[in-house]
Amino acid sequence: MLNLPVSDIMNDHPIKVKSDVSIRNVAHLLLRYRINGILVVDPENMDLLTGVFTTADFLNLMDMAITSGAQKMQALNAISDRPVSDFINRQFLRLQQTDTTAKAIGYMHKHNVLTIPVYDGDKLVGVVGRHDVINIAFA
Repeated sequence: MLNLPVSDIMNDHPIKVKSDVSIRNVAHLLLRYRINGILVVDPENMDLLTGVFTTADFLNLMDMAITSGAQKMQALNAISDRPVSDFINRQFLRLQQTDTTAKAIGYMHKHNVLTIPVYDGDKLVGVVGRHDVINIAFA
């Protein structure tokens, strides 16, 4: 199991959003598809990954809004209408499709990430998340 290439466990049809999509819409997708992270791409090039936005990022934004004072709902609404590009992590880990599941697990644990884009050379081909790793561990 640990020596399986990530191409065997990854999702090869990852959900992607353009960087100008609102946080509100991204949150909806995270909930609808029950995923921990979403890949954010350039509006002009759906294959150019610009960052990753995760449920942890969303929780940080919610915390920022609710600690903003008396105007909590207004702050939350203002944040939710902003583009995801304002909040994405532009420095993200990458895996190659030939990397092992053990490497994916190591990255997730060491760097505390749950969503990692997978590449074939320079081409984005999928995403591996914690559920993919857990599914294979107990299959």
